[in-house]
Amino acid sequence: MKINALLAVILFSAVAASSPLDTAYDLMDAIEYQDGYALERIFAEDLYLTFTEFLDQTRILAEADPVLAENILRSRYRGRITVDDLVMLSTEEMLGKILGEVSLQSDEQIEQESANLEGREATVVITYFNGATISFRMIWENSDWRITDTSLLAAFFN
Repeated sequence: MKINALLAVILFSAVAASSPLDTAYDLMDAIEYQDGYALERIFAEDLYLTFTEFLDQTRILAEADPVLAENILRSRYRGRITVDDLVMLSTEEMLGKILGEVSLQSDEQIEQESANLEGREATVVITYFNGATISFRMIWENSDWRITDTSLLAAFFN
């Protein structure tokens, strides 16, 4: 009986240590520090694969038609990623460069944060004093909260 109670406390502590708000702030930190390596543990597997598959397909295109690949990268990332980057940098380093395209207000400007949990899904909204918001949808995946969608994605794919 005591062992079951102890296991329950340990399990609850592990789950309580990781909240959807923590995951939202982890992404905001990754953006601030342009940490592309962090995205693998922050994004849900499907979303992370979307990014890596795009970069892999662009690498293949760059081999076949470097000029077209360069034009696509220039129009999408305003020159922040080049065909040379596809050859020289890891996928995570390129993701870090893409994170540099995202502009966030400082944490000091946050007025309110809310999290709504429904089973294995969560929605987080961060509101700034000027009324701007950032939203995140998450799922519980691989023993942690992972982002499946966020209003910040437009900055990644523009």
